Amino acid sequence: MRITVVVITFFYLALFQSLSAQILPSCVSASSDIDGDGFGWELNRSCIVDDTSTGAPICEDTDGDGFGWDGFATCTLGAATAVTAACVDSDGDGFGWNGTSTCLIEDMPVLTVQSGSAPPLQCIDSDGDGFGWDGFETCLVPDVSVGSEGDPQANPSSAAVPAGACIDSDGDGFGWNGTSTCIVELLDGVTDVVLMMGQSNALGEDTAVDPDGLDAVNPNIIAWTQFDGWQVADLCSQIWQKGWFPWRGGVCSNHPAFQIAKGIVASDPSRKVAIIPTGIAGKPISWWDNGALAYELANEQTRNALAALPSHSKVDLVAWSQGEANDGVEDQWYSNLTDLISRLRSESWFDVQETVFIAQETKDSSVNDTLPWFDSDNDDLTNWIAASDLSTKDGVHWSAAALRTLGNRYATKYLSVAN
Repeated sequence: MRITVVVITFFYLALFQSLSAQILPSCVSASSDIDGDGFGWELNRSCIVDDTSTGAPICEDTDGDGFGWDGFATCTLGAATAVTAACVDSDGDGFGWNGTSTCLIEDMPVLTVQSGSAPPLQCIDSDGDGFGWDGFETCLVPDVSVGSEGDPQANPSSAAVPAGACIDSDGDGFGWNGTSTCIVELLDGVTDVVLMMGQSNALGEDTAVDPDGLDAVNPNIIAWTQFDGWQVADLCSQIWQKGWFPWRGGVCSNHPAFQIAKGIVASDPSRKVAIIPTGIAGKPISWWDNGALAYELANEQTRNALAALPSHSKVDLVAWSQGEANDGVEDQWYSNLTDLISRLRSESWFDVQETVFIAQETKDSSVNDTLPWFDSDNDDLTNWIAASDLSTKDGVHWSAAALRTLGNRYATKYLSVAN
């Protein structure tokens, strides 16, 4: 199966201030990428090896004992100087570093919770080796079981990373499995990524949701969120409408990107779809001209989302949903739209040989008259779908039933022309 990326662009002005925070940092040293996959590990988080990744390896001291690990050997914070293979315990807590892994100097007392007493400090094990840091000293990560008196009792766990476990301590989608960089389960197996661009009908705002039925959460549909990165898409906690992204008030609202993803998964349950929502309501298509705000926001949001999505660097479908802002100027509108497609094709994340662009009709708008021109432009990758026959909730914006139908129409057209 060809790996596919679908990008659906719904843009919110409120996204602008925090877009750059989603990009992985550059590695200071290329040597932090010990498996050569382009991703390294520095300062307790993933980083990208690029042209700026030079200099000496970073000495990371995660437990504050004066000794760290530079990706190859134990080092001191003053200089990357390797120590002997002996188990060095500089802080006298019973745990040390032997040049390869954490080691045990002597048996540590088992932490227990006595009836009526405060619980012990949490032992944080960011690298999954069985040893952690409780805020004061190195600790042994416990397995919790029930003691003879019914009190929780901590028992030492294995110091090994569980077989196949991908430990992602900073939540960026990349982890460490004990041997190499790995992809967390949420992002593993993605076959299609969907970005939606456009005006109010690209937002689906204030549209009814059937969260327990037709619009139920599907583990094979994930969504890019401004503050929390990639998550399983949920129309009742991640609503891309107006200026909120995501909406955190527990108010459900439907979304065309979600419905396109549903259509793709329905066609093949083995697919996993990632959606990138962007959009700005009530603005003319000129807002997506070269250098204009909506276009620049969409471009940066797409880059951010793909940077956090392992194994995907290109977009396969751009779905455009027009509002009514350009009604009556269809010749100018079509010229702007074709210019938009040309600029999209110049972006690094757009594959000119494979990425599909699909625009949809609006409700009783003169711009619909120009969409059939896509059928005669000798370009199989630019297409349109019918929509003017569908119902609205206010005469302009699609109803929930219409969004579900449009999702299937987008998916059917996309799958019929995708390489």
